[in-house]
Amino acid sequence: MKNKNHLCIFLILSGILFFSSCSDENPINVDYSFKVAKGVEQSVNDFHNVEFNSFNDLNLGFYKGNLWIKLEIDNSDSYRTLMFTNNDLFNRNYAFYKLDSSRIGSVLIEEISNNSSYDSRTFNNSYPNFKIDLYPNEKATYIITSQSDGRSTDASPKLITIEEYNSIVNQNIIWSIVFLGSVITLLILNVYLWNLHNHKIYAYYIFYMLASLFMYTSFDGYFYKFNFSQLFLDHSIFLSVRIWVLSLIIFTTKFLGIKKISPLFYKYSMITLIVILGGNTLYQFLFYNTSVQYLHYYENVLSFFYLLLIFGFVLVSIKSRKQELKYYLIALSFFLTFIIIGLIDGHFQVFPSNPFVYIKIGTLTEFIGFTYFMTILVKQKLTMNERLEKELSMSRIALQEKEQLLASKSTDLVSVFKLIENSFTCEADWDDFKERFKTLHPDFITSLLTKHTDLSKSETRLLTLVSIGYSQKEIANILNIAPDSVKKARSRARRKLNLPDSVRLKDYLLKL
Repeated sequence: MKNKNHLCIFLILSGILFFSSCSDENPINVDYSFKVAKGVEQSVNDFHNVEFNSFNDLNLGFYKGNLWIKLEIDNSDSYRTLMFTNNDLFNRNYAFYKLDSSRIGSVLIEEISNNSSYDSRTFNNSYPNFKIDLYPNEKATYIITSQSDGRSTDASPKLITIEEYNSIVNQNIIWSIVFLGSVITLLILNVYLWNLHNHKIYAYYIFYMLASLFMYTSFDGYFYKFNFSQLFLDHSIFLSVRIWVLSLIIFTTKFLGIKKISPLFYKYSMITLIVILGGNTLYQFLFYNTSVQYLHYYENVLSFFYLLLIFGFVLVSIKSRKQELKYYLIALSFFLTFIIIGLIDGHFQVFPSNPFVYIKIGTLTEFIGFTYFMTILVKQKLTMNERLEKELSMSRIALQEKEQLLASKSTDLVSVFKLIENSFTCEADWDDFKERFKTLHPDFITSLLTKHTDLSKSETRLLTLVSIGYSQKEIANILNIAPDSVKKARSRARRKLNLPDSVRLKDYLLKL
């Protein structure tokens, strides 16, 4: 019941996060239209020779070439400020031009630039953005140009008010603070739990969390604030994704115990993973200036391999790691659910918020889930270890009591037993054993050989061990013979002793 309550609270909080991420849209109250031209080869001053067409969607996938967007606006009788933006997270090769109607023929284009960013976007944020100031009754034409080298491109344009844009920016800032603060808090908590329980699984998960933090920091464009080149930032994003994949798969293998339950599968999986990640990284830096355009495609294709690898780990651990697998799938399912929501929203704009917000929510729910479930498993293991240590301690105490009891009889039985446990590897061992055994039962061997003179040396050894109380299997181990041989030797000894079936061999020997 307690776990169900935790799950309900968890779902409620996720729902609050989800719905609070939605923002209200403000009407822009202008007439406007977008048109697009793909594969443009002309210069921007020859825009009048470019054919622009209507479109339904500019989520182009892996697009290579020039893409121009034409925006025509007919303002009403009041001054207003609007913002052009889209969801093209990976491309900063944008330029923003306005038709200069003051020139004869209206053929020249005036670029609106901002020296604080890599392209002419107004604010140095992750997504393209251009501020448009409109005077009363103004008609304006803008050309937005971009160039993609084959990376994933979602250039679907939006025109919103400056107030709505500021609201989105502020919302993203708040989400970033909440996200980073939550991740750092969970990171500190896992460091504390690692120090408290001294379990290596926390170390692997901390590595995974740090890799996730590095990846999201790269995607969020925080490094754009520094004077790094666009090419360097592109490479850092690919490297962060690769480190994140490596950390996730390593953590998965440790959480599910893949190395123990299927060492061969673990070995070849790790070799394959290292070859793929290492080869891709080597290719990335050997062809530093040209590899980025192809890496967008390669990394997306390889993502299916990573999913198959994790699916293979799940299949391997179904029988022997049921509880760990249940916890793993619960935590990962929240992450995957919000990723799917984010991907759907990125392609179809179903929800009003930034698609990346949903992926961050999924990451937070995953971090919370794994931290909680890992602690449950570690505590269960510690409890089991404590129980085993307690049982071992009780066994040691019982053994000490037995040794004290034997010592009180002024015997050397303990040393006899220790000698027997080492087995009779040579005749000297048997002679040493006989001398020590005589201190316990000085008349046994003499009485046995006096009554039964035809007993061989090996039969005497066997009967001596039977009188002490060793089982057939234990005698076989001591004498280094097969259990069946011990059984046959006992039968021969009984015949020589002329014992009837109603008399137990050990009972007879104890009477000597």
